[in-house]
Amino acid sequence: MPRIAIIAAMILLGAASLPATAQVRLEMNQVTCKNLLDSDFSRQEFIQYWMSGYYSASKNIAAIDFNRMEKNSARVLAYCKKHKSAALPTAIQNSAR
Repeated sequence: MPRIAIIAAMILLGAASLPATAQVRLEMNQVTCKNLLDSDFSRQEFIQYWMSGYYSASKNIAAIDFNRMEKNSARVLAYCKKHKSAALPTAIQNSAR
């Protein structure tokens, strides 16, 4: 029995020493246009999908309209190129006008 306890303890210690997966926290209200424009394509795409889902959910829209999302994303990116210090939610609201 003590041998099993020693083996179990070794396994637990070994597992505890493995590197933990890093978690990234992204506060969407603090993302600026410059942050968005400086991001790589996959990060930009992630932010666009997240923001699209957020605003769709706030309007109780359950489906994703990819054409609408692409048009809105293009407008937001165009706005961001002119207003790099603007917060992303502000850019989304102002580009919709």
